[in-house]
Amino acid sequence: MDPEKVNYHYCDNLSTRPLPPGTRILVTGANGYIGHRLIPELVYRGYVVRCMFRKKRCPPILSHSNLEIVYADCLSKEELRPVLKGVHTAYYLIHSMRRKTKEFLEKDKQAAKNFKSVAEECGIQRIIYLGGLGEKNSNLSVHLRSRQEVGKILSKSRIPVVKLRAAIILGAGSASYELLKSMIEHNQRIPFLPKFNSRCQPVAIRDVIKYLVGMLETENLTTRIYHIGGKDILTYREIIQRFAKLLNKNVDFFDVSWIPLSVETLCRIYACWLHFFISIPVNICSLLLQGLVTDVICRDTAIRGILPFEPLDFKTSVTLALEKENQSRVFSHWTGVPPERMADLMPISEYEAREFLVDEYSIDIPAKPEKIFPVVTRIGGDHGWFHANFLWRLRGFLDRMVGGIGLQRGRRELEHLQVGDAIDFFRVEDMQPNRELLLRAEMISPGLSWLQFILEQKTHHCTRLTLRMHFIPNPFMGHLYWFSLSKFHAFIFRGLLRYFRKQSLILS
Repeated sequence: MDPEKVNYHYCDNLSTRPLPPGTRILVTGANGYIGHRLIPELVYRGYVVRCMFRKKRCPPILSHSNLEIVYADCLSKEELRPVLKGVHTAYYLIHSMRRKTKEFLEKDKQAAKNFKSVAEECGIQRIIYLGGLGEKNSNLSVHLRSRQEVGKILSKSRIPVVKLRAAIILGAGSASYELLKSMIEHNQRIPFLPKFNSRCQPVAIRDVIKYLVGMLETENLTTRIYHIGGKDILTYREIIQRFAKLLNKNVDFFDVSWIPLSVETLCRIYACWLHFFISIPVNICSLLLQGLVTDVICRDTAIRGILPFEPLDFKTSVTLALEKENQSRVFSHWTGVPPERMADLMPISEYEAREFLVDEYSIDIPAKPEKIFPVVTRIGGDHGWFHANFLWRLRGFLDRMVGGIGLQRGRRELEHLQVGDAIDFFRVEDMQPNRELLLRAEMISPGLSWLQFILEQKTHHCTRLTLRMHFIPNPFMGHLYWFSLSKFHAFIFRGLLRYFRKQSLILS
């Protein structure tokens, strides 16, 4: 996808002028929500944009002559050095919200220290960091505290570090926006704590991007913090009420302060409840809710003197986001990866198992992968599914009953497969001979699912064959569907593995 074609032109009316054409800019967290919105703007303004991804399993969806794709983990200085070489300015857009609290705090700190150190070595001219607003007090959420700590670490660099602090970012696909919208759509009565009556200054995603680009193009900036926010300062109640009005929904609040539990625990419980109705992982949802106890407003307006444009108000920000959704023009999402291929979505499973459900079964076979893989690739079509065929046929029949393709499609050839081939209600998404076969399910179901076969040679004459069923559930019905079918997985898949073992030994 060409970034110039998905550019939303947020920065067309900026008062700044782009740096010389060909200036190399690094965007870390390139597959994230902010990164995906920022990169097209930078490309359109003539920059060479080096996009940094952490995992090769999460390939970029943008392609352009002015894009450089690199892979590095900020926890490794060795990986960072070639990435930062030749860079004019680096955007630091890395922050974890999916790991356990203690883990992500430490990982965030170490990543920032490594990045600062290598950036100094490579002589880059500026770091632009996007963090979170919040008062310096004991009520600061773990999420906000971590972001501020990262900013402090980066500021200790000899390189000028421009730190932008934002509150709730409003835009189609942002985590905060999705949480607010989902809370209103699925809950007529919303729990309320007196501590939640904090003030917030939500900012539109388009204004955030304008600030990020504008600070890149402003000369002679030194290390300091700049607060960025929207036009309106609202309480939690007011945000919910105004959002609900735009959705034509009625909401009520009920006080839960009488419950003898900490705010953190109550947020966790509510996040678990919301998890049955919305797709946002529990950890992320809980962290966002905890942030409601702290005022997040702009105490400093210095940036207005540098970039004197008028930020959008709350109503306009939400209205524009809703319009983008209605037009199906949401290019970036808070998950950071497009739900197109399992290989793209795999990183989610590393952090939030609740969102990416997996059933796994393995068997050791005294044969080489070359003898086993041809047996595996004969699956489906006229060959059938080798074990518990009646259950596969039942699932195909149910799929047909609801308008799906069932098992009627078969396969193109009985003995040969290639990427893109149909196998009954699956399709070959990836195939690495003697190593892996990945099938994506195309039956009608409340979620996305894949069937994966992995061959790993353990010894010279022994191979471990692993079968994994991956499932990304839709809220509530997806979990119910998985719970119902998972009871049959052990019977079906273990029997299938035993069949592969038997046939592989015959061929050997």
